[in-house]
Amino acid sequence: MSDDQIVLLSTEVDAFIEALESFELEDIGKPRWQTQHEYIEKLNMQAILEASRNIHEYVRDVIVNNDKLPILVSQLITTEIWRERIFRELVAMKFEPQVTFSIYIIFYHEASLVNLLETLMYHEDVCTAFDDQILDLVDYSYRILTEIIRKIKHEEQRTRHKQITNNENVSNENSENIKELLTQEETLRFDMGMKMLSIVRYICDCLQKLPMSVTTRLLDNFDFILLLVDFIEVKPWEKLLSDGTFTRHIDGKWQKISHEDRYLMPKIEGQVWLALYQLLLSPHCLQKYEYTDYNKNRITKLRAHLNEVVLDQMPHLIQMQRFLEQLSFMEPPAVKKQLVLEQVAELYDRIIRKYKNQWRDVAEKQAKTVLNPTKAEAQQQAARWANTMNFDVLETFINEAPKCAMCGEQATKRCSRCQREWYCRRECQVKHWSKHKPMCEMLVEMAKDEKSNNSK
Repeated sequence: MSDDQIVLLSTEVDAFIEALESFELEDIGKPRWQTQHEYIEKLNMQAILEASRNIHEYVRDVIVNNDKLPILVSQLITTEIWRERIFRELVAMKFEPQVTFSIYIIFYHEASLVNLLETLMYHEDVCTAFDDQILDLVDYSYRILTEIIRKIKHEEQRTRHKQITNNENVSNENSENIKELLTQEETLRFDMGMKMLSIVRYICDCLQKLPMSVTTRLLDNFDFILLLVDFIEVKPWEKLLSDGTFTRHIDGKWQKISHEDRYLMPKIEGQVWLALYQLLLSPHCLQKYEYTDYNKNRITKLRAHLNEVVLDQMPHLIQMQRFLEQLSFMEPPAVKKQLVLEQVAELYDRIIRKYKNQWRDVAEKQAKTVLNPTKAEAQQQAARWANTMNFDVLETFINEAPKCAMCGEQATKRCSRCQREWYCRRECQVKHWSKHKPMCEMLVEMAKDEKSNNSK
């Protein structure tokens, strides 16, 4: 692959990965953390490029060989807790940031880590190289996925409040900036959930080579079987809009689907079925999962979804169909209880304990410093972001016409302000504005200042 077709040289990959380190909660947003965010972004882009072009995945090899997977998980959990606890405090404080870019970048950092892990974990050797941190990743996936199901099952309540906190009395008097951040956070969290379904599938494929505690956690502690059944039933990756348009969440975007294509199984649904196949039918799991009348009835409802259309596209699910038929009228064998010394996921609880009763203090300190930059500092952040994303370079990787950032249709128009994002029509641009606004405003401000400086 020539130099004009890469994001990073191999020497840069080595240097960036070697520099990866864990950060404490209060360090998020600081200059060193921002530098590491840039490293993650570029490594993410290079990893995607290598995987999509089916070439030697150098990023994967270096991350595994340098034992940096635990660092990625540590960053992921720390950023999640920042979003859950520190951002919640900022909302409660009615924090009024001059610009929302600094907060949005933190949200985006978590999404980037999930995306990088999804790309890496396609390979079995990565899944088996996490050591104890694989348990923290399982716990993280459970928290993200259960929140998506909870939101869907309580749609009316979600529509009324539109808050990420559990406090139903949160004031609706938040500024427009904070409301935008709440919307952006929810959108990114849904995107992360869809990618976590793929990660769960990859973990399920490798269960026999992972510590027994992983299987115990999936089946006993959290019952991922029932969780995945929920996803098959509600299909959050599909929407039927009020105008009759059918859309699917594909590659991080909602795209219109023709009537003919509605019957084609999307990749993400296939991942859920494959995970269920392993958890239900693999001998490794059959020996450990304990059936009750409740979970048996819930699981056998999957039969209604295993129609001819699905089975034609995934023929090996016929075996699952037979298993479910037998399960519906037979008493499953009793599980043999064994004494197991179970490993536990410690990272999340350790951070929670460390900062117990300090959430407001950390939030107030960050609100005065890294989350409230001056205009010049904000523009500098945006410049670094634009350079990191390297839009012009990324466009050279695309062999087809640009697609709409909202619906995925072929796009012919760009954002008139920043010229960075593509759209097929005005309606899509309006719907996508809340997500695109932070970057757009920063780029416009940078262009104005650059023009002003050049005229002097």
